[in-house]
Amino acid sequence: MKAAAPSALRPSASEQAVQLRSNRPFPSRIFRLYTIGKRVMAKSSLRTVGLVFALFSLGLCSGACGEPADGDSSFETLYWQRLDEIRAEKTYPVDVARGTFRSSHKVDGFEETFHYVVDVPDTYDPAQKMDLHIYLHGGVGMSANRISTRKMNRLKRLRVSGAISVYPSAWSSAKWWYESQTRNVTGIIKIVKESYNVDDNRVFLHGLSDGAGGAYYFASHLPTPFAGFVALIGSPHVLRERHRVFGTTFPGNFINKPIFALNTKDDQFFPADSVVPLFEAVNSSGGDITYFVERGEHYGMPWLAARKKDYESFVAKYTRNPYPDSLYWQIEAGGTFDRIHWLVLHGTLGGETESAVVAKKSGNAVYLNSNNVAAATLLISSDHFDLSKNIQVWSNQVLVFDREISPDVRVLDKWFKVDQDRSMLFAQEIYLDALQ
Repeated sequence: MKAAAPSALRPSASEQAVQLRSNRPFPSRIFRLYTIGKRVMAKSSLRTVGLVFALFSLGLCSGACGEPADGDSSFETLYWQRLDEIRAEKTYPVDVARGTFRSSHKVDGFEETFHYVVDVPDTYDPAQKMDLHIYLHGGVGMSANRISTRKMNRLKRLRVSGAISVYPSAWSSAKWWYESQTRNVTGIIKIVKESYNVDDNRVFLHGLSDGAGGAYYFASHLPTPFAGFVALIGSPHVLRERHRVFGTTFPGNFINKPIFALNTKDDQFFPADSVVPLFEAVNSSGGDITYFVERGEHYGMPWLAARKKDYESFVAKYTRNPYPDSLYWQIEAGGTFDRIHWLVLHGTLGGETESAVVAKKSGNAVYLNSNNVAAATLLISSDHFDLSKNIQVWSNQVLVFDREISPDVRVLDKWFKVDQDRSMLFAQEIYLDALQ
């Protein structure tokens, strides 16, 4: 008999009543939104519309109430069995390709073939996890759908030794900030993981020039798979509507991941003084952007010799935490990018106001402060929470969920299929509506 599809746990009737009574203004003392406008962009030759960032300080609440949830013991038993299977060391093939080789794949929903180059060190050992670094090239206005040797050689100068390197291709009808590339880049990560023993928590995305714009795009829209981002002689200001960007870019989302940025003073496209105010604003809001300003123009890489050690130190420093205790996520109405790690947002309540959530996990409690967001799903991991105890959820300082939950193998398999990530596994979902 086929098992019914799992449905996320929801608050009880009494808890829902509490939610509906909590329709209060978003507390400005806890969460403040700022529009980056004339003050930040005044020095920039580029103007960006609709870029928003957050400054927040999250206070913790306390309390207890609620009732235990009923679970299905068979799905719980299967969960623990399946979890052990996924976590078991996968045997990777020994006779995989090493050195530099070309490959390609098709992306669902798009006719184009997406070509990429892979560089696997000769020292690769399938019994040992290896870092994965993805490098995005510049000059995406060209028509050729394969990365040129010249562009790849420039990127190879940035290569981090002892890691698997991948060089995808972008072109005029498939730029880094188009929908097709969101599927291309994430698809390549999954393809490489199928054959090579990649450390899930050591995947980095690098970009040069237009590729740096791509790095900023993924940092704002799809940061979850990555440990960090490197953006060299590029700018998030390129991510504006007239460039047919897929989805609105919110610089506030940059605060979730570390970013290494380098710009030059006399760059005719992305001068340093056009981006530094944005970096400073994000950092003052809790972000982690390490940035350098060097002499020089856009073309050539004279700055590399001076900053290569800083660049390599940045990469060595950061390992992804698959379950961050603090998250900030901003979305747009009808948008595609609704998830970061264990937080999924479901739509906005309309109007012109920003739609965002600050999520803070402490012990077995989650504290949400939201603005103009209709609903949310929390993805609960047995690595992140103690499933033998009640889980509390506070929404805008009101307790809306307080129950013990049971793991479900169907939830585990659902999200493992989506993520293909053995370091980030989920046991249950908690669905919360009427956040306001």
